[in-house]
Amino acid sequence: MRLRCPLGPIPDELKELYGPAKAARVYRPSRPEIDALVVLDDALILIEAKIFKYMDGLAKLPVYASLVPATAELDVFSDRRLEKHLLIPKAIPWVIAAAPGLGVEVKTVAPDWLLEIWEERDKYWLPQARSQRAQRKALR
Repeated sequence: MRLRCPLGPIPDELKELYGPAKAARVYRPSRPEIDALVVLDDALILIEAKIFKYMDGLAKLPVYASLVPATAELDVFSDRRLEKHLLIPKAIPWVIAAAPGLGVEVKTVAPDWLLEIWEERDKYWLPQARSQRAQRKALR
């Protein structure tokens, strides 16, 4: 498994100027990165994980998949099928409904620390939380 794997082509001008290896390092900040890439015997799995911005994950995965054939570092895996997985903390109905049309599999992954973050966010608009924010603001 590789984390933060860059995708897409590297400009020919940079490869000519620096050679392929250094060009890849020089151009890396300009290339999109998938959160994780898993290489199996028969498949490449593109993994994007989102805590809140699910639309971003759904939108990015098809773009990332389209960049795999143009990624020189992944040429050796060109014979493998490609899977797109979106990891989210809880099953969100609209995400589950949209994913199959994009060829994306949704997986729920929710360690305790992540659920704590998510549950705190949901408390933000509760009357008690709004009152506490107003009290803090009044003390400034």
